[in-house]
Amino acid sequence: MSKNTLTQLAIFVENRTGRLAEICKALGDHGVNIYGFSIADTEDYGIFRLICKRYQLAHQVLKESGFTVRENEVICVRVPHQPGGLAGVLSSFSKAEINVEYLYAIADTLIIFNLDNNEKSVELLRKCGIEIIRQEDL
Repeated sequence: MSKNTLTQLAIFVENRTGRLAEICKALGDHGVNIYGFSIADTEDYGIFRLICKRYQLAHQVLKESGFTVRENEVICVRVPHQPGGLAGVLSSFSKAEINVEYLYAIADTLIIFNLDNNEKSVELLRKCGIEIIRQEDL
């Protein structure tokens, strides 16, 4: 993991009553705090994406609870809290030909980005003066 990225957990979840509650209870029972999340669903299943400081423990707990879990690196930035703040960050990515595969907010102006080139993105964000949130910052 790069020091400028966060590890995101993606959990594949059957789309049925109580499954999200089971995930959150298992993590809570082991002292894992969720900092942010996103869910994308279809009729039969969903992908529950989580950001948490203790991602290794979270991964282990979820695997032991029978969930399919995948890790990937994402970038978290503090977007300027002003009209057009997110547009400015997205325009910077576009001009640098960096594709945003998806994004979601986790708190206030903290936005998670899944990008096709993390190294190039970090360099660009630093040049633009955009704050990058690291795993140890959580």
